[in-house]
Amino acid sequence: MSFELRIDRDAFLRDYWQQRPLLMRAALADFDDPIAPELLAGLAMEEGVDARVIAQQDATWDVEHGPFTDYERFGEEGWTLLVQAVNEWFPDVQNLLLPFRFLPDWRLDDVMVSFATEHGSVGAHLDQYDVFIIQGAGQRHWRVGERDAGAEEFCPHPDLKQIRNTDFTACIDAVLQPGDVLYIPAGCPHHGVALEPSLNYSIGFRAPNTAEWLAQLADQLLASEEKFPRYQDPKLDQNKAPYEIAEREIENVQQLLLEQLKSASGVHAIQQVMSQSKRPLPQPEREITLVELASYASTDMLVCRTPGARLLLGCDGKLYANGDCVAEPDSLSAGFTALLELDQEVALAECDAILADSAALNCLAELLNQGVFHLIQELEDEATD
Repeated sequence: MSFELRIDRDAFLRDYWQQRPLLMRAALADFDDPIAPELLAGLAMEEGVDARVIAQQDATWDVEHGPFTDYERFGEEGWTLLVQAVNEWFPDVQNLLLPFRFLPDWRLDDVMVSFATEHGSVGAHLDQYDVFIIQGAGQRHWRVGERDAGAEEFCPHPDLKQIRNTDFTACIDAVLQPGDVLYIPAGCPHHGVALEPSLNYSIGFRAPNTAEWLAQLADQLLASEEKFPRYQDPKLDQNKAPYEIAEREIENVQQLLLEQLKSASGVHAIQQVMSQSKRPLPQPEREITLVELASYASTDMLVCRTPGARLLLGCDGKLYANGDCVAEPDSLSAGFTALLELDQEVALAECDAILADSAALNCLAELLNQGVFHLIQELEDEATD
């Protein structure tokens, strides 16, 4: 199943990206849902799946986390099932990410799928990340406002954050039909209510805050076991009391950290963090050797990037994946370019540029053993009478 996003990308990036909301009617024309509500409900019953139900009864909100055993207790209306990272379980849902690859790969997060009964909603709220909402089956009424830095947030339930002003001024007030796409920048208030049982697909873009960046960078730098510069203060002020912190000392710490971030090891660590997957990647049952991989070139074996995995080309010319530097090619050959562009399953036998490039093929073997890519044995179509 493939999808085509019908928008003017240059105009979108110039006029809307991280600036203001946009409703794109029939941007995914002739849209077919890549997952049925029954399959989504079944997925939410599995261990290890991040799922929740948000329900409203009068002015009371409730949140229940999966795995679920049934949904009868929630009734016929007024609740929404939300399941994170559905693309990591269903290849057709993974394909929803492909039309958005005109945006940086490292920013793409996952596909959250929601099924809402009639009147189902999660309330008016803000997101701290950019999101594209694709309308699937059914209809949902959306109100979206311009970015509001002063919006007051509160928690009607410990696991649910909303905004108090539900009557915010809407720049978009519309009922979405299947195939419509709604873009909402971070910080814009929005409120969706299902008019009938409906499916929505949310393509989120991660935006780590400074604390998250610093924590992840510290992990990467400490793991490198390099010898980093230490704090020094050779020109102490003898007139300062020992319990005082001087502005100069704060400036020294800031300068020390800034120099580290700007250093080669700092840039390396930043790109490692950018390439990290949100969740641990599934690991192969056994290591695949280069000889074995090459032998598959004459078979019907398929190769595919694992959902949730990132393979990035750094500004230093190195390839990063899963928080590691996986290759340092002298130049970006056709083989490495083909690796970076490989986003759908393809026959290994058709990967001529990779097979002809020993360094790229060796990198593919490494990526397979890290779970960034995986192999699939193509099944022959069953003969019909």
